[in-house]
Amino acid sequence: MKASVLLLAALSLPMAANAGLLDNISSKLKQTATAQTTEPQTQTEAQSSDLVGSVMSQLNLNQQQAEGGLGSLLTLAQSNMSGSDFGQISSAIPNVDSLLAATPSTDSNSGMSGLLSKAGGLGSSLQGSAMVYDAFSKLGISKELAAPMVDILKNYLQAQGGEGTASLLSQGLSALM
Repeated sequence: MKASVLLLAALSLPMAANAGLLDNISSKLKQTATAQTTEPQTQTEAQSSDLVGSVMSQLNLNQQQAEGGLGSLLTLAQSNMSGSDFGQISSAIPNVDSLLAATPSTDSNSGMSGLLSKAGGLGSSLQGSAMVYDAFSKLGISKELAAPMVDILKNYLQAQGGEGTASLLSQGLSALM
């Protein structure tokens, strides 16, 4: 009887050790599946952060300024383009909606854009760029940084969406340039 108890105990030991091994394998598989489902979102955020990070580092701006400045440029481009043309730009910029939302609100009756709105036809054609400058002012960004920010955005679009996408942006920002 002692022999059968010892034999049963000896056979149980490897099974207990294998059960721990199976638990470890199961845990690793769950971690891998979780990492695979969150990877695309992290990659998209990193791409969007690359654009904002480039503006921050090259123009010495904080995140709010970079996002708001980019958003104001994109808002101007959007207002001067067809939906399909702006769609090409927005598809090349991950999380473009968050950049557009970061644009500070400006009053079309005050500041430079308010003066231009009262100047007739010529004033209305320049009003869009004045709104960008008003947004930059609200963000504490010098208007002299608009052109370098446009260049960073164009370079980013060229790398992500191709030359045609960067050209579309130039067309949408023609009032500013």
